[in-house]
Formats: sequence, C-alpha cells, structure tokens
Amino acid sequence: MKLKLLLTAMTMLTLLSCNKSNDPKKTGDPTEDLAWLKKIKEERAANCGCIPSIWQAKYEGSTVYEVGCAGPACLCAHSYYNEDGKNTPGSEGANRTVFLSKISDRKLLWSCSK
Repeated sequence: MKLKLLLTAMTMLTLLSCNKSNDPKKTGDPTEDLAWLKKIKEERAANCGCIPSIWQAKYEGSTVYEVGCAGPACLCAHSYYNEDGKNTPGSEGANRTVFLSKISDRKLLWSCSK
C-alpha cells in the first residue's frame, strides 16, 4: 500500500515538473523570448522608415524566422533564420527559389509602425 502511494506521488510530481508553462521568462512571443530575435527587433524598431517586419513560417517541418522590410521606396533583402538565429541553409543564392517554394504557414509576428 505504501509503495503504491509512493509510486503515485512520484508519478504526479514528475508530470507536474514537466509543465513548460512554469517558465516565467517565456511569453509565447518569439520576438521577446528569443534573445537574438529580440535584438534584431529592437535594432529595426529604431528606424521604422522602411517598415521592418519579422515573420514566422515553416520550412521542411522546422520553424524559421524571416526578417525583412516593406517600405515602398526601400530595397532590402529578406533573411531567414532558424530558431538558433543561424541563417537557414538554401535561403540565399541560386537555391532561394526552391527554398521559398517550400515555405508554409507564414504569419506576421511584428512590424514597425510609425
């Protein structure tokens, strides 16, 4: 009986300790939770002239982040990063068209407003 009670208590403690929502630093917003993405956002927010934006999307099952701009008189290249802040392989150069054709579930996370 005591063993059964002990096993039940240990199982409950294990399940409760795995709850990701207990992390007070996580907001659910990648532009706040990922330090490298937050830094980009803060840098871009300092100059809203070209309407910088940050998008989240899926590429071959992984989350990627697109950083670009949308100003009518601006010419800027969009960059794609993985969750670690590293450039996504294939997102630049000759393979860019193939890469872009595999992007799905694109959603706007942040855009600078004047």
